[in-house]
Amino acid sequence: MTHPPLQFGPWALITGANSGIGAAFADELAARGYNIVLVGRQKTAIAQAARDLIQKHAIQTQEVIVDLSAPDFLRQISDQTSDLDIGLLVSNAGGDAMGALLRIELPKLKQMLRLNTATHLELTHHFGQLFEKRGGGGILLVSSTAGLQGTPFLGNYAGSKAYLINLGMALNYEMRGTGVNVTVLAPGPTKTPGLTDKPAIPLASLPAPQMKPGKVAQIGLKALAENRPFVIAGVMNQLLYFCGNLLGKTTGRNMWGLLLKGIIPKELNIR
Repeated sequence: MTHPPLQFGPWALITGANSGIGAAFADELAARGYNIVLVGRQKTAIAQAARDLIQKHAIQTQEVIVDLSAPDFLRQISDQTSDLDIGLLVSNAGGDAMGALLRIELPKLKQMLRLNTATHLELTHHFGQLFEKRGGGGILLVSSTAGLQGTPFLGNYAGSKAYLINLGMALNYEMRGTGVNVTVLAPGPTKTPGLTDKPAIPLASLPAPQMKPGKVAQIGLKALAENRPFVIAGVMNQLLYFCGNLLGKTTGRNMWGLLLKGIIPKELNIR
């Protein structure tokens, strides 16, 4: 199969590549001719995702099985990919822990904070330096619309995603003229296991638009190709953000607080 020239590449590295938005990025990029490094901690799921990509798109893959919240994760990734010409990083993996902050165990909050902040920082720093030396590349950081305001019952998650927005937008400015594009993608509710596989917390019942992962990935890659510093996935999510700016962050916080309070179990609530 003949593919058009790749803007980045020939290899793309994707974290959390076996499901949800990460899997959508892998499929979209493989369809464009990129070879894919799939990074995650679920060996069986990563292996199956790699087989599916090879069969569907006839590309090359490499699997890196690693816990991204572990202190030495970057060394493992670097050791296993040093011989590949990686030109695109999709730093997508993340986690959440829903409930009132004081009802969630501190070790869990700290592990999630590291995964959602320090992991992205280390990957961005490492591959940013490599891309600068090679004279080009792309870094796509996946944040969330939860990071656009203080989101009750997702306070730690929202704070970590706000960090990612500011990190990426600043780096986009700093990398001007280097040939390295940097974009932060902020999806809203998306039809992924993270949204649907929580029977005790029915997030899918919220009166909010749910986008398909493939569409979210396409929006992110288009923005990266244009070197846009920040993009919110979906017109409705963009409209909600605009209205939130008009009404103020406290109003946005209160709105999401009322919505989420109605689905949070009593044991994860303060009152």
